[in-house]
Amino acid sequence: MKNSRYLVPLIVCLLAGCSDSSPGGNDPGSTLKDIAAFPIGNVIYLEDDPRFVEYQSNYGDVLDVMQAEVDYVGHDEIFRIRETHPSPDVSRYDRLDDFVDFAEGHGYRIHGHNLLFYSDIGPDSWIAEFRNNGTWSQERWLGWFEHYVKEKVGRYAGRVASWDVLNEPLARVLGDEPGARNVFIDLAGEDIYARAFQWAREADPDAKLVLNEFFLGPGGTAKTEDLIALADEIGRKGGHVDVIGFEGIYFFSPLIFTSYTYNYERFKMAADAGYMVTISELNVALNIFPAAGRYQDQSRLLHSVQRKAFNNIVKAYLDAVPEEQRWGVVTWGLTDYYGFTRFGDLFRAFRAPGGGSEWPLLWNDDHLDKKPAYYGFRNALEGVGEPFKYEDVFDEGVLIDDRPRSHDFRRDLLALLEEDYGALFVVPASGRAEESYYDEVEAEIESSPNG
Repeated sequence: MKNSRYLVPLIVCLLAGCSDSSPGGNDPGSTLKDIAAFPIGNVIYLEDDPRFVEYQSNYGDVLDVMQAEVDYVGHDEIFRIRETHPSPDVSRYDRLDDFVDFAEGHGYRIHGHNLLFYSDIGPDSWIAEFRNNGTWSQERWLGWFEHYVKEKVGRYAGRVASWDVLNEPLARVLGDEPGARNVFIDLAGEDIYARAFQWAREADPDAKLVLNEFFLGPGGTAKTEDLIALADEIGRKGGHVDVIGFEGIYFFSPLIFTSYTYNYERFKMAADAGYMVTISELNVALNIFPAAGRYQDQSRLLHSVQRKAFNNIVKAYLDAVPEEQRWGVVTWGLTDYYGFTRFGDLFRAFRAPGGGSEWPLLWNDDHLDKKPAYYGFRNALEGVGEPFKYEDVFDEGVLIDDRPRSHDFRRDLLALLEEDYGALFVVPASGRAEESYYDEVEAEIESSPNG
């Protein structure tokens, strides 16, 4: 298949709804993009990426699932500054051209991830070298970035539907070095973010321009406020943010931060501020924190938690964001094997050595079977909210449960919830701030069927 080497997918999609055999569901054969009234997508890795060597054996099957389920794709690597501009005077677009040709030829809408991302300025990059040596003045940096943004966006004008103009500009909740994300401001001045949005708009007036931010867990209210304030500031300075992207990378106290109300409040804040909203890079991880690699396989209990989590997140999105402001939902990976929370350095650090794996996505690794989480997601697209399920979480018949059934489902869920709550106190003052979400999940568990 021409250019198939570019399609090791991860979902960057904007969803189209689906349902299983639950009450109110559509045809069980319907796919996500069939149901959703907004785009559903996937992000893509290179086929020869060393992280995904096992992927090559079922590459064609993954492409078939992608074609059926999603209508909006991006790429994890080849849009980035480090890929297309390996030196200050060299532009390299051959691989990106191939990808855009391939995606366009298969009828996908295309997302550009990303234009400016501090993580791309690694110690071996020419930008880091020039920065450390004071090689260029601020004015020269501004000139270079203007040429870079206009060249890249202009090259694909009318073909790439949206761009992450600025990716992860705010500090993470955990583990950030002070000032680590200020690289572009250090180089080109305080107005660089607004100017980047201006330049992208000039290069393609029809593209949607996204401000995308990482994990809104502990302290999520303040971080959401900061994100909206940054979007507003960009607007005051002459740029314009169309879409606020919430990276749905859930790994910290997952029962609490995938609760319906927590997510509803975040999404509604951005929608009420007048922005379109997307959930980007969606992974729901169960074996990172506070589990720290305890689980060796995904049991019926964990499948139940994950199905409920996807259902909550997508239902909250639909309820909080008016139809005209929905830019879509993005899952970051197709099968569990390719989930960002399995391979990302940050997430590996949270798992004990040799301690289990991670299962953050909607299809399993072996046969690309739909997981219970898929049906939770799909039902939410139809407006169906679900309780925590246990006995019937495998009713779809696509997975085999090789773990004994618990005699007290609620007890096991409450034990997980207490661990989640205890983990909140790793972040100063977060426990009290998130207590209402804990109470909500506790009440839902208590009211769920016990087996």
